[in-house]
Amino acid sequence: MTMYTKSIRQYSQKLPPDTMEFLRWLAGVYAKVKKTTYERYSGIGSLGKLTPGYTVLNEMRASGMRQELGMPVVYFELAILDALAAIKSRWGVLRDTLKRLAAFHEGFTREDRTYIYTILKWGSVYAAILQGKPYEEPKLVKDLPVDKHRLNNWLRRQTRKRLGKIQVTRENGFTVSPKAGYSYKNGIMRIAGQKPRKRVEIPLRDERRFNRQLHVELKEDYIILTAPVTKESSLPEGWTNEIYVHIGNVDALTLSNGHVYGERLNKLTDAETERLDRKNRLRSQHRDAAREAQTKGLVDKAAAISANNLGMMKYRRQKERNRARTEGFINAALNRMLSEEKPCRIVITHPVKVGKGGNLAKSAQRKLARSFRGFIRDRLQEKCEEYSIELVRIASKGTGLVCSACGEVGCTTAGGRFRCEHCGYEAAASLNGARNIERKYRSEHG
Repeated sequence: MTMYTKSIRQYSQKLPPDTMEFLRWLAGVYAKVKKTTYERYSGIGSLGKLTPGYTVLNEMRASGMRQELGMPVVYFELAILDALAAIKSRWGVLRDTLKRLAAFHEGFTREDRTYIYTILKWGSVYAAILQGKPYEEPKLVKDLPVDKHRLNNWLRRQTRKRLGKIQVTRENGFTVSPKAGYSYKNGIMRIAGQKPRKRVEIPLRDERRFNRQLHVELKEDYIILTAPVTKESSLPEGWTNEIYVHIGNVDALTLSNGHVYGERLNKLTDAETERLDRKNRLRSQHRDAAREAQTKGLVDKAAAISANNLGMMKYRRQKERNRARTEGFINAALNRMLSEEKPCRIVITHPVKVGKGGNLAKSAQRKLARSFRGFIRDRLQEKCEEYSIELVRIASKGTGLVCSACGEVGCTTAGGRFRCEHCGYEAAASLNGARNIERKYRSEHG
């Protein structure tokens, strides 16, 4: 038996306008606190304050921001902790990126890489190097024959180049903790309100009760509670197969044995892309018309155009509904694949990193931006944890335009077919990719 964590959802009943008004206000100030925390503590100068985080909490408490916003303590501190978790996660991703850059740097020796890996492992030393402060070298690197000045400058340069900024793009949710943040009474959830000792009632659609932090997502007139739940998982009896999966945009999942699950996924995604393109072009025309009316002094006309054609409520609702339909289609395909293939191990590739568009047409860029391959990977990871299936990821190099029959380089046609001029092999590009995944995995693992 192994344990895995699964996120489950709970829905509220339809909430009155005054309750939704309070929740929207709370989500707004929650986002403000997170944004302020990002601005103050996501830079190099604050790296030493992130662990364990008490310094950041104390400084934010003393700033007077909570009193200025009129925000309950329980939400204020959770917003800070949420922001800190995001900042730490970003630094973790950055360290992994620097390790990969060092691993493939042609000018680095083995000792150079050892030095960089060690420095990145020691957070306090890494922070001191970035901030130009004195530090004590770890024993492992003290006697390494490397140019430490050069390597430290490389770390500083690459860190500043790739650090970036965290943005709060949406104000539609917040986190709430048990006891101080929420409780239950007479079958109704009650969360901390703006006034002391006065709670806001949230009637729910079912009787489930939680005792852990919940994420609250705001909808038009109701909320969704998301709770992480830890469960036991075990591999079902008879699940002994090893499968090799190509994750695609046309068909969701193509296996090396020729089985396809989630066929014609692109019918859903392309239709939604085209709908959004038409809608956005029309909205752009209305926006120009409103701007023109405003320029001519026709304030009432400009306001009417904006009110009747540029609202976001219906736009977001349709977008979310179509996304939910596509996600349901993918979930059904994943469940069908697992029940029919009965795998104990699933082999896929690491995601291919694509640049910022290059010479791709705008329509191709939009389809790429709205791809569901990331969602498929995330759901596959969750389901593998749920069923104790081993999920193996291999490098994608050599699984694309290489012929799975003879190993020579072939080409892909406009219709999504792979053709090898060397041996004459022809198949769907996704099937050729899945068979290349199997060939590569077997060659590397015997």
